[in-house]
Amino acid sequence: MTAHRRPPIPFSDAERGQCRWCGEPILHTSGPKQGQPNRRRRWHPKCVRAYNASDPRLLRRRVRRRDRTICAECNLDTNALRREVRGRGRAKTLREKGFVPRKSLWELDHIVPLIDGGGHDLENLQTLCKPCHKKKTAREARERAARNREAEIANPAPAEPAH
Repeated sequence: MTAHRRPPIPFSDAERGQCRWCGEPILHTSGPKQGQPNRRRRWHPKCVRAYNASDPRLLRRRVRRRDRTICAECNLDTNALRREVRGRGRAKTLREKGFVPRKSLWELDHIVPLIDGGGHDLENLQTLCKPCHKKKTAREARERAARNREAEIANPAPAEPAH
């Protein structure tokens, strides 16, 4: 499983009345059965919210609604570009502008990359047009490689003894 997919449901085989996410019993909160297991439920409401928040599609929708598909680097409105470039020659025009003519002209980007300790929280996500995302990813890879080279120079690995 990759980091971009939802986590597995830990208690997927839990009985009714036991939360499938946290494993805790789900109890009636009022009425004559107050304090007894609620066998009609399979999830706590807070656990449903936590599971739904792990859906990458939901995060993409939330970032799209927040940023309105405007690139954080170059301020290009990718929706306006899509409306502007229609009909014959669309693919050629998009290629000239640095895009691959596909479904979406923007990508979801982690401000602090996952490999550098960033998370999937909304504050760490931004909208980038595809050319800016490609440049940013290449720049981060170069910086990461330079840091790794510096770390190797500063802390060389011990040499293996000869046989």
